[in-house]
Amino acid sequence: MRPVTFLGDREVSFPSQCLGTLRDCNDLLHSNSGLHSRMEEDGYLLIRGLMNRQIVSKARKTILSYAQENGELPFKPDTDLIDAVYNPDGRPVRTMGEQEITHHPDVLKILEGREIINFFEHFFAQPCRTFDYKWLRMIPPGRSAGPHFDAVYMGRGSPRLLTCWVPFGDVPVEKGTLTILVGSHNLSSFSKIRQTYGKTDVDRDRTPGHFGVDPLSISEKFGGKWQTTDFEAGDVIIFTMHTLHTSTRNMSDQWRISCDVRFQPKSDSVDNRWVGENPVAHSVKDKSKQEICFEKAKINWGI
Repeated sequence: MRPVTFLGDREVSFPSQCLGTLRDCNDLLHSNSGLHSRMEEDGYLLIRGLMNRQIVSKARKTILSYAQENGELPFKPDTDLIDAVYNPDGRPVRTMGEQEITHHPDVLKILEGREIINFFEHFFAQPCRTFDYKWLRMIPPGRSAGPHFDAVYMGRGSPRLLTCWVPFGDVPVEKGTLTILVGSHNLSSFSKIRQTYGKTDVDRDRTPGHFGVDPLSISEKFGGKWQTTDFEAGDVIIFTMHTLHTSTRNMSDQWRISCDVRFQPKSDSVDNRWVGENPVAHSVKDKSKQEICFEKAKINWGI
């Protein structure tokens, strides 16, 4: 029997009625229309083994070596570096958006490698581009991501922008996996959320990025089904800007290493916060507006 995990602060088991299993789309990889139909139906595409496992492992080792050299003992002494065992007395190094590591050749072989470029050029049926900013994360034990749409963080450019989540190593559910609320992108019960929260901009509107802190309360009120899976090195999951997602809690004693990258058709407009040699990211906010808490935002949205 598998150990329990958590969605937000709620204990759940996997697989269960509360947390189901994602399906892969590998049988559709040679069908552009099939991939688009699946994305329209599910709001995500799970691809098993898109990347070479050995190349992913090499990139993982490069990331961990960078963290070890630039952090303050982030890994438990006398353990194998590749296992990334968490040291509660250490301090990690920042990796998100840090081009010294996100643009290291070993890492770019994964994040901008031929396999992923080929997939998106096939999917878009035209040349693609990716953001220069890379969301490379080291998630410690006990942590998880809150539920959110990506549109609120990067919605100023192409309406065809997609997120690709890449785990650097094997990530079972108990280690903190990307978790999708299937149906949130197209069910009518989520229409008001998509039209209110989903059209906000965290920098312009100073509204919350996360849609609360309790994933299960969302599915209980609006429907849909939370789903995840055990990921292996080389797997990726791709999803829309209006696919609500979160992660399970990291219940292991290791850092979870993953990266979010974004892709869109090259001919489309781009959100300039995330491109260039030194992307501005969220550094330019509308300081004339006060930040709005989630409870007040819900009242304003009528949700």
